[in-house]
Amino acid sequence: MAENAAPTLAPKQDIPDILDTLPKPSQLPLITPEKQALFDSIAQDETASSEGSEPSPLKAVFAGLLWFGYAVAIIVALVLVWSAANGLLKSLPR
Repeated sequence: MAENAAPTLAPKQDIPDILDTLPKPSQLPLITPEKQALFDSIAQDETASSEGSEPSPLKAVFAGLLWFGYAVAIIVALVLVWSAANGLLKSLPR
């Protein structure tokens, strides 16, 4: 069996490169004036909407209350997990 293994390892003919067999991509078409105008209008809309969102004191207070609520919820969850873990540990036989 070892005598027949050597001829099967070397290919009998060269294998063409896969990338050479793929069709060449055509050049991308140029952007038409209509598409350019659409892209420009989208860009102007995005900049106008981002400029209009000025920070206000009401938004700052709301954000502060929201973060305070998140902190309270995390602390309550940790207390509940700690209490449940202590209850489970106390109920284990020693």
